Amino acid sequence: MSTDVKKEQVALLRFEKKVVGLAGLLAAGAATAKVVDGKLNATDATAAYAEMEAALIRLAEATSQAHEVLAAKATESGVMMLQATGGVPKRSVSSAVASILGIG
Repeated sequence: MSTDVKKEQVALLRFEKKVVGLAGLLAAGAATAKVVDGKLNATDATAAYAEMEAALIRLAEATSQAHEVLAAKATESGVMMLQATGGVPKRSVSSAVASILGIG
C-alpha cells in the first residue's frame, strides 16, 4: 500500500456524497409510486420502489464498509489519511441514506 491514500479516500467520499444525493431523489419518487398504484389499483410501483430502496440501502452499507476497511488498512500500514475537520463527526452513509428515505 502506498504511503498516501488521500486520492482514493477523496474518490470514495465523492461517491458517498452521490449515494446520499440519490437517496434524496429516490425519496421524492415514493409519493409518485403511491399515486400511480392508487390510480391503477395496483401495488407494482410501490413494490418496485421498495426494491430500489433496499438496493440503495445495500449500496450505502457497502460504501460505509469500504470506507471503514480503507481507514483500517491505512491505520494498520501507517499510511497518511485525509484529516477532515469541522467540529461535527461524520455521519455514516448508510445512516444518512436511511434517514433520507425515512427508515432510520
